[in-house]
Amino acid sequence: MVSTLLDTPAATSPITSTGNANLDLINAARNPGQSEAGTQKLADDFDQFLTLLTTQLKNQDPTDPLDTNEFTNQLVQFSIAEQSVAQNANLEKLIELQESGAFDSALNYIGREVEATGNAGELAGGFAPFAYELDAPANTVSLVITDGAGRAVFSGQGAKESGKNRVVWDGVNSFNGVDEPEGTYFINVIARNAAGETVTSRTLTTGLVTGAQAQGDEMVLTVAGTSVKVSDVRAVNLPTTIVGTSGNNSVAGGSGN
Repeated sequence: MVSTLLDTPAATSPITSTGNANLDLINAARNPGQSEAGTQKLADDFDQFLTLLTTQLKNQDPTDPLDTNEFTNQLVQFSIAEQSVAQNANLEKLIELQESGAFDSALNYIGREVEATGNAGELAGGFAPFAYELDAPANTVSLVITDGAGRAVFSGQGAKESGKNRVVWDGVNSFNGVDEPEGTYFINVIARNAAGETVTSRTLTTGLVTGAQAQGDEMVLTVAGTSVKVSDVRAVNLPTTIVGTSGNNSVAGGSGN
């Protein structure tokens, strides 16, 4: 079955208020501005501990060896302290993101359909949206959709117009006619002009944003079962609506081409 899309617009810092009462309480209790200093102090203490332990082991009385339980317990305490410092550092990053407005910005994406660097689409509710861009009009555009294991599940022809082209796959395997299970799939595009030369193309990950989380200094969105940096988002659209046939919309279902 051929389906197409409805066109859519394509050092230690002082503790300060974040404007969020819960984060202010965390900030005051944990003082995450000192996490870097805490990490260095822990490392220095651990180095000193290892030096003392090595010295003791070298000079211990063979008839009265050191109690291994004692320094094992000390190692456990160092591990607990290290985890605490790491949590402190993570809280610091969360507060920094909150203060910069990154959280609020990321939350605005939830439930919206985005297009971003990548090539994934999610099959759900009987269709999977994809998108790609062409630098120039093409004579032929070959589409191949694969599953997460790299198995081809669809092969067909796509829209040839320069610019952005959208694709909807109905989930039917073009090789055997079987309905594929819902999940994440990937589109690959090969475009050629009348002379058989390659036309530059770029695929886009397309799908609803279902989650957001902090990774390092940046917010990452969950789109079509994959992780997408906010900085890689190219467009935000209303959710895909399937209608009839138009322009740069195509394509992909049933027996393919």
